[in-house]
Amino acid sequence: QIHQAAYSLIPENERCCLHRQIGLLILKSLPEKQVDDLFFTAVSQLNLGIKHLEKEDEKLDLQKLNLRAGEKAMSLAAFSIAASYLKAGIDMFLDTHWEQYYDLSIQLYSLYAEAE
Repeated sequence: QIHQAAYSLIPENERCCLHRQIGLLILKSLPEKQVDDLFFTAVSQLNLGIKHLEKEDEKLDLQKLNLRAGEKAMSLAAFSIAASYLKAGIDMFLDTHWEQYYDLSIQLYSLYAEAE
């Protein structure tokens, strides 16, 4: 309850920025190939801060992180969690994603179908 009360005091327009900063700090503190609970937390925080991703390459990086999180969750048989990460990655695509990012599109959509 204290956590919720403190969170509610943060203006809503600042929450996304804070989530993004938290996610980036966690991600920077992890070894590059490490995929554990902290990795999932970092990706979740970045997903909550998506409104502050302005550059296409930042969205692409986050889509790849969501793919990694989805793959790891699938390997742990956490299919609903995997689906949520994969769907988050899919939702970031623009209309032209099939032409520009075919391989990533196939990976996200295929794994999402498998997780569902």
